[in-house]
Amino acid sequence: MTRGRAVRAVLGVALAPAIALAAAGCGVPTGGSPSTIPPESVPFGLTAPSPSAAPTAPTEAVADASRVYWITDGDVVVPRVRQVSGTTPRERLAYLLDQLATGPTRAEQGEQLSSALPRETRLRVTGFEDGTATIDLDVKEQALSGVAGRRAVAQIVLSATSVPGVQAVLLELSGQPIEAPLPAGELTAGPLRAGDYASATSPPATAPPTGGAPQPEPVPAGPS
Repeated sequence: MTRGRAVRAVLGVALAPAIALAAAGCGVPTGGSPSTIPPESVPFGLTAPSPSAAPTAPTEAVADASRVYWITDGDVVVPRVRQVSGTTPRERLAYLLDQLATGPTRAEQGEQLSSALPRETRLRVTGFEDGTATIDLDVKEQALSGVAGRRAVAQIVLSATSVPGVQAVLLELSGQPIEAPLPAGELTAGPLRAGDYASATSPPATAPPTGGAPQPEPVPAGPS
């Protein structure tokens, strides 16, 4: 053992009793079995269990199948997918109707897509119950007449019912319920569903020519 280690060992043995006596004099326990401390003697509620973090509710996943419907240059109503925001069907429908009223994007206009709804049209959701949305149209009444009016209503109904949770549509004009035109021209005051306007998504049928196939003209007989 070196001289330094020998000195440290001697000092450690000599100081051990003094340290024990000092600890006892200060009230620091130096041994004995552990004892239970009453909860009321523990300050600041340190014995209370730590609150566990509340579990975060998972965000509901909603299938984003919402679409707006435009008119092709062949008079067919076609869909284009839209990303919509909102936590309820009514909120997502209101967002989608704003896009429908705005009209096709530049890219969609480049595809020769248009809308039968006038530019100044405003569409508002005024009611929603049991999957049926009430939509108010702020537009001139004549805008819903004729072929263009039927296409405009088809755009509204098909777009609205593409929102998950929206099954049917009732239309109002400036706050008053109206009879809406179906594709064939008849009017109805009942709920409008996507199936009512399925024919608008197909090219119009071409009428067959009347009178049958043309007959070939007789060939004049040559000299015998």
